[in-house]
Amino acid sequence: MKDLRIGLVGAGGASAMHYQVLSQEPAVRVVGVTDVDAARAGARSRAWGIEPYPDLASLLPHVDAVFVCTPPGHHRGPTVQAAEAGVHVYCEKPMALTLEDADAMIDACQKAGVLLQIGTNFHFLPGYRRLWQLFADGELGDLAACWIRMMNMFPTSGWDDRRQQGHWRMRPEDSGGRLFEQIHLVNWLHWVGGPVESVYGRALSVAKDLPVDDLDLAVFHFRRGYGLAELGLTPTAINEGSAGILGTEGGAVLRGDRLLLRRRDAAHEAEVPLVAVPSRQRHFLDCVRDGRTPETDGVDGRMSLAACLAFMRSAKEDRVVRIEEL
Repeated sequence: MKDLRIGLVGAGGASAMHYQVLSQEPAVRVVGVTDVDAARAGARSRAWGIEPYPDLASLLPHVDAVFVCTPPGHHRGPTVQAAEAGVHVYCEKPMALTLEDADAMIDACQKAGVLLQIGTNFHFLPGYRRLWQLFADGELGDLAACWIRMMNMFPTSGWDDRRQQGHWRMRPEDSGGRLFEQIHLVNWLHWVGGPVESVYGRALSVAKDLPVDDLDLAVFHFRRGYGLAELGLTPTAINEGSAGILGTEGGAVLRGDRLLLRRRDAAHEAEVPLVAVPSRQRHFLDCVRDGRTPETDGVDGRMSLAACLAFMRSAKEDRVVRIEEL
């Protein structure tokens, strides 16, 4: 099998994470890295034994696909440039901060006939995928509600370091805010419930020294049923997380690595075994090899982005916002 040649755009933490996975994949060769900070790209290239490139234009002739790992407000340019060069694109989440940028990225990839996968990852986590599968297989009946909850303490070492460094995640104009950063949650909810029709949300700032919202609550209305996302990174949070689906024929909840199912006619809940799931990187590589559309493609990423944009407008204006308003 011919090796797939991969380039990394951006030399930060996301790029390092992808390199660790890609370097272990068979028939894959990470060719090089480029970054606006040449010194950082050089340091990464020496550590990984790959080539540093001064810019994306010089990298593109040497690769079959790129992983775009820049801040989300800077995804459009590299994605469009790669597509126009006939190079497939894996783009980190969120795919953009505006629908205009998202549409330009989708359009460029479609016109060029290249694949675009967005880096939302709950499709590729065993518990979340099995929970979705129970519903998709009809074992829970029609949807009544689904939810996902993630609460973490602040300060944590990673987030406190980012605050002190002025990291892009601490700049709303670059990150979009906490729900954008954790767009995985929204993506999983609309994977379960279908396209979001309207949103009501609250975005609060509890930690006084955190420059982005740190306690978000969003209610997503689907055509049938609703979804609830609760995200916290506050001084008073209890570290916990769960996800669940309630249907007309049963309910299931994921807590840590345990997935519990109770059907309407059952006396007790039962634990559902989980199965291995390919990583999101391998899914992208397989799609490139097989010429098939990724599960988390640009259209899927745009749906999640639209829901987050509606959430932010709702939180600002304190009203229900319909997706069609965007």
